[in-house]
Amino acid sequence: MRFDANDCLHLGADQSVSRGSSASPFHGFPGFTFTPVSMTHDAPHGGEMHPDGDEILYVVAGRIAVTLEFDEPQTMEIGPGQGLVVPRGVWHKVRVLSPAEMVTLSPGPTLEFRAPL
Repeated sequence: MRFDANDCLHLGADQSVSRGSSASPFHGFPGFTFTPVSMTHDAPHGGEMHPDGDEILYVVAGRIAVTLEFDEPQTMEIGPGQGLVVPRGVWHKVRVLSPAEMVTLSPGPTLEFRAPL
C-alpha cells in the first residue's frame, strides 16, 4: 500500500495496517496511528492529550517546539533526525519554528483537544 504526506495508517493490535481517514485519523481506532505530517503553522488547537498511551513525534525536516504541560511546563525544540516521546496523559502543544515534515505515532482510540486560545 502506497501512502503520501498527510495520509495516515492505522496499526492494529493484530499487526495489520490499514489506511485511515486523514480528516479524522484518530476517530475511535484502538491501535496506533502513523501519520506523516507537513506543518507550516502552529497546531490549530490549544493543545492535545492522549490518555491511551505515549505518542512519538519524529522530525524529518524543519524545526518544532513542543510544550509538555507537566506541573512545571517544559518546552523542547526538535529538528531533523530528532524525536520526542510525549507521555500518556500529558497535554502538549506543537509550535512550528520553521516549516516541518514529521511523522507521528499516536495511540488510540481516545484523543482530546482543547479549543484554540
